[in-house]
Amino acid sequence: MRFLLVNYEYPPVGGGAATATQALGQALVKGGHEVTVLTGRYKDLPSDSVEQGIRVRRIASLRRVLDRASIVEMGSFMVAGMIIGPFLMKRLRIEAVIVFFSIPSGPIGLLGRWTCGVPYVVALRGGDVPGNEPSLSPVHRLLRPLRRAVLQKSIAIVANSDGLRKAAEAADDFPVRVIPNGTDQAVFDSKGAVLEVGRPLQILFVGRFRAQKNVAYLLRQVAQLPPGSFQLHLVGEGPDQQTLGQLAVRLRIDRFITWHGWLSRSALRDVYCTADCLVNPSIYEGMPNVVLEAMAAGLPVIASNVPGNDELVKPGETGFLFELADGKDLRNALDALRDATVRARMGAAGRARARAWPTWEEVARRYLELFRGNGEPAAN
Repeated sequence: MRFLLVNYEYPPVGGGAATATQALGQALVKGGHEVTVLTGRYKDLPSDSVEQGIRVRRIASLRRVLDRASIVEMGSFMVAGMIIGPFLMKRLRIEAVIVFFSIPSGPIGLLGRWTCGVPYVVALRGGDVPGNEPSLSPVHRLLRPLRRAVLQKSIAIVANSDGLRKAAEAADDFPVRVIPNGTDQAVFDSKGAVLEVGRPLQILFVGRFRAQKNVAYLLRQVAQLPPGSFQLHLVGEGPDQQTLGQLAVRLRIDRFITWHGWLSRSALRDVYCTADCLVNPSIYEGMPNVVLEAMAAGLPVIASNVPGNDELVKPGETGFLFELADGKDLRNALDALRDATVRARMGAAGRARARAWPTWEEVARRYLELFRGNGEPAAN
């Protein structure tokens, strides 16, 4: 089957949804399908290339920075995609489209459906679901008719966690099914917990430095730990980076923080291998790739008790869930993980859970099944 995956960001641009797009595309290619990705152009990245068996078309976009896009930048991709997308579908004889995010990618699938008759699936990712990101509420209200048209004409709507499914069905009266993110076990299945006694606890965070990821909360909590008892490794970049650096100085913990920036997959694997635990303090999540990666790498995970995280972390078994309203929860979990035997036990349980989790090849097969019907939109 000839697939078109549409996402306004694609590696090396973007975050978790971009990585998921790439992983799904690679799995479809392994299954013998032809895959083209339609994404936004960024600086000197090639406009037309073949990357790991996937044809990547990067179209006009106002994208200025690697890790995030503004509403205007997303809108520029949507407009360009609505012009180029149907033409691309016809020329490549596309048979199936998967759009990541109802907005801004969804309208490209909708127009392709109208003009080319190509069925599409909407893959919700979190920020495109009303209520998850309060700052986007005015945009969601403004674009509600367009978003609902996109959802109505799709053959299926997919969320990557049950929590996101519930939020999406509460916002819009359309049925949503769950297909989780897959695991990249070949890359991250690598280690057992480090049993070195007496060293500072190596705490890892991986993600964008933005409000959703709640890194400032993490800094404030670790600042209450005894000085020298921890080393915090922050992997990522984002709009809050300067503010977070200033906060670290004010909290007098800057000397205990290593700022890694964005890392390649191989370099990130090395950081997982030297960490003692991953902390994910997000305010909301869809299905966090980094939690799956950390478990595959044999790390205990301490995560905020929000939908998405709560479907991955088994409290007391693979890590801990903590309430955002009570910082003591997070600090107690970190104290518990100072015991190397506890880290080893939880790390092994997390790795076993990751190995049992659906692979990206299994996820690809589940998406493929959605297109094996008659291509009619699902009833609302």
